[in-house]
Amino acid sequence: MTKILSICNATIRHLDKVVFEELDFEWEQGQYWAIIGRSGAEQTTFLETIMGKTLVTKGEVVRPFAEAYQKEMSNLGKVNSFRDLIATVSQQYTFRNKSNIQNFYYQQRFNSMESEETSTVLEYLRNVPQHNPGKWTLEKVLQLMRLETLKHKSLIKLSNGETRRLAIGVALMKNPSVLLLDQPLTGLDAKTRESFDTVIKQIIGSGIHLMMTTHRHEIPESVSHVAVLGEKKIIKVCPRKGFDLQQEDEQGIMGIDQNILAQLLLKNEKVYASPIVDLRNVTVKYGEKVILDRVNWTVLPGEKWVLKGENGKGKSTLISLIIGENPQAYANDIWLFGRKRGSGESIWDIKQNIGFVAPELSRFFPANQTCLKVVLSGLFDTMGLFRKNTDEQEELAINWLQLFGLEKLAHKLFKQVTLEEQRFVLLARALIKRPSLLVLDEASQGMDEYQRALFKRIIDQVCYITHLTLIYVSHYQEDVPKAVNKVFQL
Repeated sequence: MTKILSICNATIRHLDKVVFEELDFEWEQGQYWAIIGRSGAEQTTFLETIMGKTLVTKGEVVRPFAEAYQKEMSNLGKVNSFRDLIATVSQQYTFRNKSNIQNFYYQQRFNSMESEETSTVLEYLRNVPQHNPGKWTLEKVLQLMRLETLKHKSLIKLSNGETRRLAIGVALMKNPSVLLLDQPLTGLDAKTRESFDTVIKQIIGSGIHLMMTTHRHEIPESVSHVAVLGEKKIIKVCPRKGFDLQQEDEQGIMGIDQNILAQLLLKNEKVYASPIVDLRNVTVKYGEKVILDRVNWTVLPGEKWVLKGENGKGKSTLISLIIGENPQAYANDIWLFGRKRGSGESIWDIKQNIGFVAPELSRFFPANQTCLKVVLSGLFDTMGLFRKNTDEQEELAINWLQLFGLEKLAHKLFKQVTLEEQRFVLLARALIKRPSLLVLDEASQGMDEYQRALFKRIIDQVCYITHLTLIYVSHYQEDVPKAVNKVFQL
């Protein structure tokens, strides 16, 4: 059988550390792989090894699928690479504005005037370079990824799940021989996840060899083989049909030191008597498009809510009204912490009481920000640290990093640490100011199964020892903390 790729006795280094040793793997034609394991960072590094983005210090990685193409291009005198035949969808996808600068900021998606500087879905797909002829035309990609209804929507207006669908569409437009998907189901609602196997079948049916990282309980039926990573190598390979899909047990996950957590959170804790959030007949629309239609929701102090809804149903817009990022708050009857929006309060008055974590926040910090500065920025409600902090504030930030076992990352650049480490840094940033309201919008997205369970355990610990009010957004019921006992469905 023709080989696609072969890894033989390889030692792989990435970000200055050895990730794999004695790594062996064979990918043959007609095989479609799911890569799972307890470490999301290892899964991502495995895909990056196939892409040639890691350092192989021993053994070899051979890519037979590209040999004929590279030979042909070389004979024609054209610069080429095996990467010409690979398309990837990472968890850190970014899209650029019309000036070809990726300079979006978080609030921008809620400001209609900013849309002019940003391409629509259709404009963006039309500009995808197509080096290889193939099945995937613009029309077919729009249909497969359910982007037809979004094609005139600005990129900055897309929900997290819609952005993920677009990223897969962009990859298909390149008509690759090999498609690598890093946690492609992350951020997708239950309905879209259920239909994802149909998408995989059509991609495979077009002749593309697919590999995806995923969680144990989300392996599509269309995948033919499963590889399990562990102990710095592949510890198990088997056909999809013979694989045990049982989730790993969450028992034994200890969480963090409860006493230290209490010391950090309970000092000067604010307790409110009036509702934390009171939305009265709230309507948000952009042009003729209605995002929220006469929504009413009251959140009382200490309540723990999960906010549910399919992709594109307005969850992020609703959250943006609560955390003070959406200018349409002033056109509505919205009360936060007993005070009506637009009654003379500043945005900083609102933000000082709210801790917020969302996966897309990672994209908006300047490249020079260390993990310590990101945590410190939570004290000032800025996307990065732009003022001099006190020694006491720095000690507080370091204590939070130590609590999460991240003190070694304090002076590392935020954008250079793993996704799961970024999520915990953002959680420390949200908690450092002892918020009265904690809003977590798909906050454990991108983590592996163990880290997701640990994140959930920590949130339960926070809820147990404080009067904090919680709004938790997730498409995964298993990620919702046990403390949550109320549901708001859009």
